[in-house]
Amino acid sequence: MILIWLWKRLNKTGARPEVSGRLLRRFPEADIAKLLKARILIEDRKVETWGTCAHCDCGYDARIIHEIDGKLVACCPFDPSQDVILEPNDLMRYRIDAEQLIAAIAAAGKLTGTSTAISAGLWSMGTSAMGRSIFLCRSPRDVFAPGISMLLKSLAGSTLPIVVFDETDPSSGIRLRDMEIDVHELDEISHQDQNGIEKISFDTLVPPGNRVRLTVHRSRQAVTLDGRVLDLPSQMLALVRLFVEQAVGPDPRLKKQEIEINTGREAKEIIRDLRNALIGCGLTRAQVDELFVLVRGIGYRLALNREEIEILG
Repeated sequence: MILIWLWKRLNKTGARPEVSGRLLRRFPEADIAKLLKARILIEDRKVETWGTCAHCDCGYDARIIHEIDGKLVACCPFDPSQDVILEPNDLMRYRIDAEQLIAAIAAAGKLTGTSTAISAGLWSMGTSAMGRSIFLCRSPRDVFAPGISMLLKSLAGSTLPIVVFDETDPSSGIRLRDMEIDVHELDEISHQDQNGIEKISFDTLVPPGNRVRLTVHRSRQAVTLDGRVLDLPSQMLALVRLFVEQAVGPDPRLKKQEIEINTGREAKEIIRDLRNALIGCGLTRAQVDELFVLVRGIGYRLALNREEIEILG
């Protein structure tokens, strides 16, 4: 994913965040064109020299670029086999606009709200479909700065802040979790869809070690199961909420009469439609059958423990 790659590059280039045209060759030209149009990448300058060989002890700071037989060649003064053939765009340097890049990552991940810089290397990205506050951070040390963790918790409200890092070391991860911050890495938000196209998603981020499997967000009309956002019709969403509210009460069994009163449909019929809708969301028949259990003579129940269920406002 080019946006994720650029974020990693941004963190490695210091005060002047830029990338060479040669490094960008790994990506399709159409993708680069879109980044230029969106001003995520901005043409910055053109170089006239090229770096020396990593193993060379020639003493030169750079090598001169010559045009030889219509080709651009960065010539090694001692070993012609080390000459580098260049394309014209290899000489270009592109500046990375951090604000535009962050906004593009948030949009690709379908976050709501406005991305804003909190401090150097730390960004508030917005809110996921399940109401989670997402933050993107260069390094754990940026969160360890005085007052930052309290600020993140304040911005996250009633839920724990989810902070996505380029990478974390084990000791920092433990310290951050002790501070009640959910720690994740960039590789967790990038995945391929069924067509092999890379996508960004924040919906699969769940707190490490958290037993919550099913989350219902009332105000957003959304349900997540094992990190998967379930795209259900409104009637099916209402039925899932009914099951969840019953499951966290003293008696998890939902009577057939209650289902029919709340939905206006025969219990057996609407449960069948719910199962089919869940299969349409990507669950297997076995997963669906295990999730909603028939209680003979009474009705149905959600086959999850209370600690595996979360209800958000």
